Amino acid sequence: MKKYILGLTFLSVFGAFAQTPLWNKTQLMPTKELADKIKINGADKPVIFNVGPMDNIKTAIFVGKATSATFVEKMKQSLTMESKNKSIVVYCGCCSYASCPNIKPAYDALIGMGYKNTKVLELPEGLKPDWVAKDYPME
Repeated sequence: MKKYILGLTFLSVFGAFAQTPLWNKTQLMPTKELADKIKINGADKPVIFNVGPMDNIKTAIFVGKATSATFVEKMKQSLTMESKNKSIVVYCGCCSYASCPNIKPAYDALIGMGYKNTKVLELPEGLKPDWVAKDYPME
């Protein structure tokens, strides 16, 4: 009976976690939207952080994997003159944004620093199929 109850408890906890989406639509920026914003000159242009091992999207700041010890410091240095309302986009692109080990720590760090207008680039499959294949701007 104990095994049965433990099994049900595990399945219910795991099932609830597996069904909960990691990102909601308000936290995501569509690729087309970012591609259009990159063309803007001025204050409306977002700060883009590459937090993974992939090539840079045009104007992105490479801070390295979010698992590195220095990525937070690099982001802080890049944002010293920016308002807390500045639009910020983070991406990795090595895999789906839903399973990426780098996106959530970077997003959480920026929110923790007070940057409330932080978004995750919507790359459901990865940088190559969702950005490069659409011929969006790269460095």
